[in-house]
This record gives sequence, C-alpha cells and structure tokens, in this order.
Amino acid sequence: MSSSALDQLTLVGIDRRSASTEALERLRLAAGGSVAPLEAPIQGVALTTCDRLELYLEGPLPSPPDGVFRAWLGVSEAMTGPVLVRRGEEVVRHLLRVACGLESAVVGEDQILAQVRAAYREACARGTAGPLLHRLFHAAFRAGKRVRTETGLADGGRSLAGAAVSALQRDLGGLRGRSVLVIGLGEMGELAARRLRRRGLGRLLVCNRTWERARSVAERLGAEGVRWQWRGSSLAVVDGVICATSAIEPVVRASALVAAAAGRGRPLVVVDLGMPRNVEAPSRESAGLRIHDLGRLAQRLQRASRVRQAAVAAAEGIIQHELGVYTQWVGWRDRWRTARAGHRRRGASTA
Repeated sequence: MSSSALDQLTLVGIDRRSASTEALERLRLAAGGSVAPLEAPIQGVALTTCDRLELYLEGPLPSPPDGVFRAWLGVSEAMTGPVLVRRGEEVVRHLLRVACGLESAVVGEDQILAQVRAAYREACARGTAGPLLHRLFHAAFRAGKRVRTETGLADGGRSLAGAAVSALQRDLGGLRGRSVLVIGLGEMGELAARRLRRRGLGRLLVCNRTWERARSVAERLGAEGVRWQWRGSSLAVVDGVICATSAIEPVVRASALVAAAAGRGRPLVVVDLGMPRNVEAPSRESAGLRIHDLGRLAQRLQRASRVRQAAVAAAEGIIQHELGVYTQWVGWRDRWRTARAGHRRRGASTA
C-alpha cells in the first residue's frame, strides 16, 4: 500500500537486542530512573520494561523519530547512540511479537502482556493514543491472549520472576527448608514471593520501602515482614535473595553481601531483577556469594528457549494472522476515507 495509513505508524527505541543491559541501565539512570509519559500533541504510546524503551507513534512528528525519542528520555545522542526506527507494517509486526512474548529475555514470559496493557492505559488516560494505535494495541492484546491459550509457549509461567525462582532453586539444591528474602514488592517482587511460597519454601521474608506494603504482603503469603532499614542485616539469616525494586541506585551494598556470605557452608545466592541494578557486586569474586543479574538470566533462558521451537512456530502463525486482520482493517479504512472525501467533493461541486 503505497499511501496507506500504515505509513503513519512509527516505532523508535532500543531493546535488549539492539543494546546491552548496561546501556539500558545507563539510559534509565540518565532519565532519573522514571521515564516520563508522552504528552500531547504527540500521538503515541510509551512502552518501558526491563527489556525495552520504545515509543509507538502515529501521524506527523515535530522532529525526526530519534529526536522525539531522545527528547522523551531527556538525553543526548551521545548517550543513546543509534536507535532503531521501524515504520508501517514492521511496527505492527513488532508490537504483536512483543505482546506475545517473542521479543522478551524470557521467551513467552507472562508479564509482558500486562505491561503492554499498562502502557496503553496510560496513553488513553493522557489522550495520546490515536485511532491507528487504539486498533493496533487491541490487536496485540488479542494476539497475546491467543498465544497463551492456544500454544504451549507460556507453559510454566514464563516470567523473569519465575526465572529468578528457578535460579534460586537450582543453585540452592531445592527450596524446601530454605529461607529467602524478597526485597521490593511491586508486581514482579510479589509474583516472585508467590512462586517461592508455592515451591514449598521453608521461610519467606519480604521487605519493602513502605512498611505497610511489606506487612500486607506478609499477611497474605504467610511470610515475615522486614522493615526497610533491616534489609542488610537480614541477609545473614537467609539462603537466597531476590531483589526487584524500582530504585535508581543499589539498595543492597557489596559490604553487606560480603559480611553475610562469610563463613557459610553454601553460597548466598542473590538474584537482581532491578533495572538499573539493585545489587552492588563486590569488586572481587567470593566463593560464598553467587549473583545473577538480568543479563545472566537472559543468557540461560535463551539457551532453554531453543527447545520451544514448536510453540514459537505456532505463535508466529497467530501473529501472521493478526497482522493480516489489522492490515485489512487499515485497507478498508483507507478506502472508506477516500470514498467519503470523493463524495464530499462531488457534493460541493453540485452545490
């Protein structure tokens, strides 16, 4: 379609495929740890996750797409380096793949669809989602739901929280009788805590910057609440730690880890799900300490995902179908708008 409304769609941003974990971390830090939402008159949806910083845009832009992206983050070209720009049908295909979990560090993860929904709701609340984006994001929701119900891609609850729990279980030789501290009780942290409880963990401690939140989650999960100022001292009484806060600087210091790991019979296992990193790694490796960050988890999960090719192929088929449905709708919309414009011109000429 040479002059299709599809040409009004632009995607600009970076993700884990185009930039390293460290680069994504630097950009979040440069933006103050909390990326601002888009504001009118720009029509767009801002999607920010551990794996990506992306803008889905509709219509004419006040500057080149990479300029809009850097202005949104409030950073310079030197800070971002090259950014990816997609247009038209490639924007549609990419969002469908994102919503289906095919572009995540954990292939088929079960959190990304909720994150896409949250980004769309934010855009709706601010009035920045145009008609093409409204339809596109609903197509993405439908595709994501179909992949989760019609394929085995999401079997086992494929999420970073699940990957963190699996890493602890593997490194600790099982979770039964073990004790784990979860620091940060947002969506991911609470999900990790729930998974730990379901795996038969011996002792679960939960800590949050807000004590009321820690106490509430502890009551629901039968866990022990830990006040924020006690998080460092609590490291000494647990076998493992999952850290998942939105802080822009480490909330667990290297000195506390080294002290907690000293004299143990088995290593203290720490999983850092923060972006930027929540855990400050010691300058030297310690036999009593094992730390997993997002990059390390992604590498392991990518290897494991190779056995899921049949489910991936089925998901790709769903994506192709939903892509066709969306482009057909755009074609119908283009024809209807052209016909309406012609009707108005004929009416004006006979008036």
